[in-house]
Amino acid sequence: MNLSIISVGNKPNKWELEGINHYLKQLNNHVKIDFINVKGQQNPKRSIEEVIKLEADLILKKIPSDSFLIICDMAGDKVSSSEFSKIFENLMHENTKVCFVIGGSFGLSEDLKLISNKVLSASNFTFPHRLFRIILVEQIYRAISIINNAPYHK
Repeated sequence: MNLSIISVGNKPNKWELEGINHYLKQLNNHVKIDFINVKGQQNPKRSIEEVIKLEADLILKKIPSDSFLIICDMAGDKVSSSEFSKIFENLMHENTKVCFVIGGSFGLSEDLKLISNKVLSASNFTFPHRLFRIILVEQIYRAISIINNAPYHK
């Protein structure tokens, strides 16, 4: 299965890469993840609305064609790891390309949410983007573990 994770912000630093790579090694050949970074557009001369619009335009250009688009947003549907694995399993059976989007500090545009296939929330907490990338990759690994009845998920 091929996945893309588009995130607004800086490229991963050393500790973030270590966390991501830990789970990527566990995934072996189950999933190939392409990480796409989009430069944040924050600038003191821009309004929040302008920043969100500019970031959305950049994100739209990076979404692989024919992808099942999952937006990560606090206002999205809250699902358990087991529920997430069921969504994931259905997409795997359909051999669907999946693209996750993690927005910038001001969030994502409503237009992006409207064109998405799913809007999911990991928590009511606000996570730093660097940490959330690791959390998302861990949840992908957990979903694969649940699907394969591997002992990781308890």
